[in-house]
Amino acid sequence: MSNIGSTPLGPVQAYLSGVARADAKGEVPSSVNIPTVSEATDAVRRIAEVRGADDVVGMGSDYRRIALASGLNVTWKVEVMAWGTAMRTVDPEDGA
Repeated sequence: MSNIGSTPLGPVQAYLSGVARADAKGEVPSSVNIPTVSEATDAVRRIAEVRGADDVVGMGSDYRRIALASGLNVTWKVEVMAWGTAMRTVDPEDGA
């Protein structure tokens, strides 16, 4: 989407987090409890659509894993944040 003929609606962001026990190797397992960058960016797009946007520009994301001490087991907390600027197409006849 080109920014020509578009007006910004403002920043949009989504924060997702989840917790899961580590697998036998101590790594983060594949789990429905663990968010992904793809899910976070999809959430940003859905939030922007609810606000009346046609698209999101300047999309960025951050993925963090944090090991939590819990006795003899390792538990992982995963945090994913995504952000961007919601944009709406403006009809040139209507003006900005």
